[in-house]
Amino acid sequence: SICATRSAGRKDVAGLAVKMWQARPLILAVAGGVAAVLLAGCGDNSKPTPAPGGSTTTPGPDTPAGPIDCPADLKRGHCTKCYYSGGTGGQTTCQACSSPYKLSDQTKCVVSCSDMPTPAAKPGMPTNAQSYNGITWPSTCFDEEEIHFFTVGDWGGVCDWNTGKCSDGSNPYAGQYPELKGKPFPMPNRKGAPLQVPVDYMAQNLVASRMKEKAEELKKDGQDPKFVLNVGDNFYPGGVDAHCSDGSPNDAAFTQSQFAQVFEQMYPVEDLGSIEWWSVLGNHDYGGVCYIKGWDQQIFYTYKPNGRWVMPAQYWRRFVQFKTFSVDFYFLDTNILDSFSPDVDPGHNLCSSKSNPGEHCELDKYPVKNGTDGASCSATGPMSPQDCVSWFEKLWSDQKKWFVDAVQKSEADWQIVVMHHPPSYTPGRGESVLHWTDIAREAGIDLIVTGHKHEQKVYYKREFAGTDLEGTAWVITGGGGGVTSDVLPTSSGQDDAYGFMDMRMSLDEIEITAISHGGTRNAYIERSKTTVTPRLKASELDADAASSLEITV
Repeated sequence: SICATRSAGRKDVAGLAVKMWQARPLILAVAGGVAAVLLAGCGDNSKPTPAPGGSTTTPGPDTPAGPIDCPADLKRGHCTKCYYSGGTGGQTTCQACSSPYKLSDQTKCVVSCSDMPTPAAKPGMPTNAQSYNGITWPSTCFDEEEIHFFTVGDWGGVCDWNTGKCSDGSNPYAGQYPELKGKPFPMPNRKGAPLQVPVDYMAQNLVASRMKEKAEELKKDGQDPKFVLNVGDNFYPGGVDAHCSDGSPNDAAFTQSQFAQVFEQMYPVEDLGSIEWWSVLGNHDYGGVCYIKGWDQQIFYTYKPNGRWVMPAQYWRRFVQFKTFSVDFYFLDTNILDSFSPDVDPGHNLCSSKSNPGEHCELDKYPVKNGTDGASCSATGPMSPQDCVSWFEKLWSDQKKWFVDAVQKSEADWQIVVMHHPPSYTPGRGESVLHWTDIAREAGIDLIVTGHKHEQKVYYKREFAGTDLEGTAWVITGGGGGVTSDVLPTSSGQDDAYGFMDMRMSLDEIEITAISHGGTRNAYIERSKTTVTPRLKASELDADAASSLEITV
């Protein structure tokens, strides 16, 4: 008889459809094509065909004590050698672990952060904002088997339309709601639809309060959040209120008022702890309708001593080790999606000739260094609206090559991508186009965290707007409250207009909880929970399927 069995690989293989288990008949090539056997199934056809899963050697009542192939859960847990105690009710235990993991009480493989190499030192202030593109930021380690982190985007509200500074009189809604005095307010963007009073007035404040409360709850349980994934559009309406060629030293970002009032004071250490915000740029961070605003200062702010802000470059990566698993994070700049010919769509075009400089990006408000062209980011480019499209194309082309190579080589247990635009958009032009369905399948990407759309959504193993990433989950966490939401909020908070995500992560799953703004009652409202399991790379699926054929005659 000829039977085929399957051995699970590094990640869980839920959802894998291996044709050898279902085909009637299945042509199986043997010995390099010398013979072919038609399979109609294995064993007693009156029994259901076994689903893929388990291990090549399945212990039974007659299995003697001795070494066996590790089952799927132990393999994922970094076990390399396993032992079966024998007989009915025997136990399989782990005997050895892959480096850097060590065996703990013959039950699991663990890492102690104290045993890990000392992370590299944080690099110094870059010469310009593109100096470190593609950098691998120093790794970090957490001695825990299960952790929480938050995700948020499109969160940085407006302080003042003219000065960019929050003052007692800058918030137009503070007369009705005194608690908003000196606070930022959301940029109106609902295209004629009325503001929903008072939720729209105080959206960023509401979300920040819910984040604070959730952090306090987790801290009481000994599970305080470890970091925030920030998906961009950090300062509305048009990023940091400075020109990219204003001539100021790079460390001028350290004292910029928007960082102080819209970030530090809205999410103070006292509320969230000193956790880092791992960040990317959104289209509004370049200027929204121009590229000449102070996007470079968001990168420079990373190098503030003892700071929480981490955006060392336009695109970058970081490896994070936990007690029983590891993660590779990739942070991308997808703003090629908002760069068009200078005479096209001036209301949504970073390369618009109307605004570089011009409307919303005026030189009298955002002056340049004497002798500098107001249409140029002299240190990095773009140099003109005509140069802008090719500048963003090169940025994306270089980044795509870097990302595809890095993510396909990743050996971490999880791969997570952080970017501003959802994967329902396809970045790139010509050869630089990146289809998210393809790279997600090839590289086994587990989760993509995005914003841009001003709402809170989670998509997993279901299609949306023609986008189906199959076993890769993707979220839109663009309801941070810096701009009015795409959907109308309610005073009850029972909506997906504003909020953030709490993500609980372990070796075997990521649980995504979408948390609402809470409405006028400041209620804690969980809008949804989604459990994500690991996804195999395409190469692992192919190798696993090939190695799973066990032929007996």
